[in-house]
Amino acid sequence: MPSHYQYQYSRWTRAVIVLFVLMTCIRVWVGPMPLLAEARAQIPDAGKQRLLVIQETQRTNQLLSEIKQLLKSHTFKVRVEGADNSSGVSPRPHRKP
Repeated sequence: MPSHYQYQYSRWTRAVIVLFVLMTCIRVWVGPMPLLAEARAQIPDAGKQRLLVIQETQRTNQLLSEIKQLLKSHTFKVRVEGADNSSGVSPRPHRKP
């Protein structure tokens, strides 16, 4: 009887080995399957970004120089509402105990 068990054991062992070899061949033939989805992103264009920053800086400088010319050439009247003009010192708020 021991030879029958040995024959059955070697038969299962060979079957398992053949199964693993077949699985390996199929895996190699199909190719690697990614576990995670691929990340697809665009590479940022550093030159274009730098050009946009320069253009925005030039636009900001132009607006600031227009404001500067406006402030130099005109006289403005400023009225502050809610200020106490009777004394030079502003009153302190009262604290309740």
